[in-house]
Amino acid sequence: MKTKQRPWNFKYAVCTIDDCDKEHIANGLCQMHYTRNRRHGNPLTKARGHKGKGSTYKMILVKGHPNANSKGIISEHRLVMSEHLGRPLLTNENVHHINGDRKDNRIENLELWSEMQPSGQRIEDKVEYALEILRLYAPEKLG
Repeated sequence: MKTKQRPWNFKYAVCTIDDCDKEHIANGLCQMHYTRNRRHGNPLTKARGHKGKGSTYKMILVKGHPNANSKGIISEHRLVMSEHLGRPLLTNENVHHINGDRKDNRIENLELWSEMQPSGQRIEDKVEYALEILRLYAPEKLG
């Protein structure tokens, strides 16, 4: 096992991972490598972010927009969808990133979702379901 000398002549065991000089805590690994090994089965694996993409939304200052907060700040994906629809988003609507990348705000990567029953269903699916119900129970209202 590698050791390292402290300034006051006290030797301590060092992490067994190459190029890591941190003090070992268990199984010859430092805290970071021990935790990675315990969580992911490999001390060299880094944290598994979602596809390695950013985890926060891109915020934009747009004073006066109906969906902006009191400081005039709105998430870019909500602004893009609002402009695409030509109206502000309703309180029960949210915008889903298809590829999971919260910073990819191209309209082709965004879907409008509604939180109304059932939760998290696509608007197109709800419209098709509504038409199906009308065809079945009230076809005269389709006319």
